Amino acid sequence: MDREQELAQTVVSMLVQDMRQLGYGSLVDLIKKSEYQLEYSYHDNWNGGIDFYFLDLYLPLGEFSRIVNRKDEYDEILNNSLQSFYPNDDNDIRISGIRIKAKMAQYIDWIAIHPNENKESVLRLINEEKDILIKVATGFIQIKDNTENDSYKEKHRHLSDLLSKLGLMHVHEYNDLWAWYTDYKSRGLDTYKSRREYLNKLFAPLIQTIENSEESGLNLLHYEKTGWEKIDDDVLRMREVLDSAYKTQDYQAVGMHGRELLITLAQTVFQKDKHPSPDGTDIGKADSKRMLDAYIAFCLKNKNWEREAKFVKASVDFSNELTHKRTATPMDAELCYTAVLSTVHIIRIMNKYNS
Repeated sequence: MDREQELAQTVVSMLVQDMRQLGYGSLVDLIKKSEYQLEYSYHDNWNGGIDFYFLDLYLPLGEFSRIVNRKDEYDEILNNSLQSFYPNDDNDIRISGIRIKAKMAQYIDWIAIHPNENKESVLRLINEEKDILIKVATGFIQIKDNTENDSYKEKHRHLSDLLSKLGLMHVHEYNDLWAWYTDYKSRGLDTYKSRREYLNKLFAPLIQTIENSEESGLNLLHYEKTGWEKIDDDVLRMREVLDSAYKTQDYQAVGMHGRELLITLAQTVFQKDKHPSPDGTDIGKADSKRMLDAYIAFCLKNKNWEREAKFVKASVDFSNELTHKRTATPMDAELCYTAVLSTVHIIRIMNKYNS
């Protein structure tokens, strides 16, 4: 490891320690998700000569997009941390600042094929196709067999379609096994070994690109719009708060937005004269638990409505408790978001069949 790499690694480790001690858990996660390197800035001839560098933290674009609105704030926190521990000595290599940047990388649109396919299934299909071509090239599959060829063509079309949806091009145009046979003959690949090596080299960049891709966009529960404009807007706002959260107060804010969203949801569907309280209690305008209880009991009528109501009550309690939780964590916030969205989906389904 050279001096620049060693210095960068040491500074990053100290940033993690300082952020942890200051309670910036999300910034710790951000640093660990980044690829870091020293970027040369300028040379100063003072005191024998000093090379100045920036420490650049490169984040995958998906992660960078989540924090871009707070990038300046995060840069300031990290630079203040750097100044608090970085020595002002006579080293000939100095770090003058820290910058968060987006990492340039091939974007793969996993949302386009979710939930039917994922990274694992696509890699399996690619490797299966490569294995078939190797078996053809080494005599294990006879291309005169129409059944084998037809099976390959169908699988190849499916894989090519998936890659297109992901925003990728296939690495070859072997639409049938004869096309591969003709190609390796024209390339002079006269041995089994040369054909295997050619295919492994041909597929390697595509496999590596997919293996290195991020599926982070799938981590949070997919939200299907309800058509209730206020609800849909509030869900979007809750997601924005969650995406930009990095300290305890932010995680608490996720709970607050969830609580208010559930009140709005209850007020949207509850009608006092139509949905009586199961226990006869007079329901207040902000009592989301009882409003949703009454609505669920009405929609399910003689069915076991308490089961669904219990889940909805838990979501309301989760949001209320998170709002006041002094030790709120990123996991608390994400669980709250998921519980609230699940409640919205449950009520939307009931409304569809009871409107």
